[in-house]
Amino acid sequence: MAPKKSVEYKGKILFLHGYTQSASLFYAKTSALRKKLLKLGYKCIYLNGPYVLTPADLPSNDALSKFSSVTTSEDNDMTYRAWWVKQDSTNNKINLEKSIAAIRDYINHGQIISDPDDHTMNQQSPEEIEQENKLPIVGIIGFSQGAAFGGLIAHKFHELFEVDPLKFVILYSGFKLDTSKQAGNDQYHEHYPQTEEEVINSHFKYLHVYGELDTVVEESRAMSLFELTKGSSDLLKHPGGHFVPNSKLYVERVTNWIQNNEEKKEKEEVEVVEKKEEDDIDSLLDMMDGFGKV
Repeated sequence: MAPKKSVEYKGKILFLHGYTQSASLFYAKTSALRKKLLKLGYKCIYLNGPYVLTPADLPSNDALSKFSSVTTSEDNDMTYRAWWVKQDSTNNKINLEKSIAAIRDYINHGQIISDPDDHTMNQQSPEEIEQENKLPIVGIIGFSQGAAFGGLIAHKFHELFEVDPLKFVILYSGFKLDTSKQAGNDQYHEHYPQTEEEVINSHFKYLHVYGELDTVVEESRAMSLFELTKGSSDLLKHPGGHFVPNSKLYVERVTNWIQNNEEKKEKEEVEVVEKKEEDDIDSLLDMMDGFGKV
């Protein structure tokens, strides 16, 4: 049997699932997007939120379908997870320390919270795991609560986790957390960019994607994070509801956006190098001219 061909990856993308979902469910619901990203050279890493929801935390079956948390198979043993637990059905007074720790555990130790129903992780050889750990994290793709969490940690990702800055963040049905004192989330206020200058000088771009028929994260909430990061953001609407569009059209729009930003960044880096070389030559000529005058 021929040895398995090693894939050369550009970097890793962290996938953050929505409320009442899990890594394995998000894996299934983003299959077309994942396959396209793999072809482009990105390793897709699906992480689990640290909170396991109890029956009391779960909405009705109808609401589960609204959260895009229903599988096509009859899996009664599915684990429902979250990046934070809602207090009194609101996003006030939440605690994100366990979720931030879960990201840090993956970055520092390659540890991923697993579930019995999870078939997306731990299927790699030691060599593949070693290769994966060496890859830089270049992007975040989040949905709903996972998008809100991803949007909160993105701006200071390199400071929080002592890694290189991200290159892109894609948020499906995301929203900005209310970080006012009244909401009890003011400890997370500084995670977001504070000025337009901070946004413009970001090392990465945001793509905000939301459905025009989304009744879970309505337009005003979906636009809250876009408006905050407008100087470094693009917006993509789709005609559906609260889900990640898996059609070829929208998968290609998202992946084309990644490629365009990648090409633009590479061009800017080349221009910076060329400008530095020109400045060095000008400085050398000025110095030589000075010698001539002496």
